[in-house]
Amino acid sequence: KLSIPSASLVAVLSVAGLAFSLSLQNTLSNVFAGFTLLMTRPFSSGDFVELGTTTGTVISSGLFYVSLVTADRKEIHIPNSDAASARICNYSVEGRRRVDLYIGVSYDAPAEKVREALLAAAQHPKALQDPAPLVVLNNYQDSSIQYLLMLWTASGDYLDVRFAVNEAVKRELDARGIAIPYPQLDVHFEPQKRNT
Repeated sequence: KLSIPSASLVAVLSVAGLAFSLSLQNTLSNVFAGFTLLMTRPFSSGDFVELGTTTGTVISSGLFYVSLVTADRKEIHIPNSDAASARICNYSVEGRRRVDLYIGVSYDAPAEKVREALLAAAQHPKALQDPAPLVVLNNYQDSSIQYLLMLWTASGDYLDVRFAVNEAVKRELDARGIAIPYPQLDVHFEPQKRNT
């Protein structure tokens, strides 16, 4: 006959019951969130999405987790409760994305010459021509004038086009002698007057 103090047995059972109820609560939360995602369908398998702070391609959406593959080929499993409560941005649903490149150039560079260079850089085979690429003067900064180059591409080609056009921008600016300035600060010293 085992002599286990009833108070200790009650305490152990209470802790075990609490642990079980908490784990069951998380499981049920993921299941209900899974049904919510299934009914609202904010994304499908193969879509490139941003779930909270995680970005990647959806490979599956199950009863408990949403699985993504990131651009650097990491597989990440996000609990459905987290996915359902996060801000969801689906980059694939429209079929195309806009590439925005911010470029700072010298104040000495003529605006038309800069536009010509940036539009030439935007002539990538996978860049869409409808709508056509657009260059606007975006901001006057301390050491440069900032231009914004906008062009559209298919969602699946976004990164390829972004990297290629970004590289082409430097090439086209160099070919026209347009400088990309470093941040600079003018400092003036005045000689101190000596007391005589």
